Amino acid sequence: MTLAHGLLLACAGAIGTLLRAGCNAAAPRLFGAGFPWATLAVNVAGSFAFGAIVGYARARGGMSHGLESILLVGLLGGFTTYSSYAFQSVELAEHGRLAAAAAYVVATNACALAAVWAGLRLFSA
Repeated sequence: MTLAHGLLLACAGAIGTLLRAGCNAAAPRLFGAGFPWATLAVNVAGSFAFGAIVGYARARGGMSHGLESILLVGLLGGFTTYSSYAFQSVELAEHGRLAAAAAYVVATNACALAAVWAGLRLFSA
């Protein structure tokens, strides 16, 4: 990775982070508190954007690896990593690996929930 690419990647990640923070601030005012509307919106929007970027690139014969990483890893990685998980799940299914896709979905959700629970229990005062 070149220095220029690394800086662009970092800037894209910062933009994604700021977009996420904006959603976190706006969602309770727009939809009310008591449900994680911001996270739901960010995960769905990020997943749509991931699919749109990859779909557009595939239809046009690809895009440079540098631009792909800036958009998918930087921008969307700062916004939400859920989009990567969702894309990888769909990609496994599209390649006929339905059992692997199902296992990935179940394992990711179960393990992530267990990890949050464990982190809360281990590091709560």
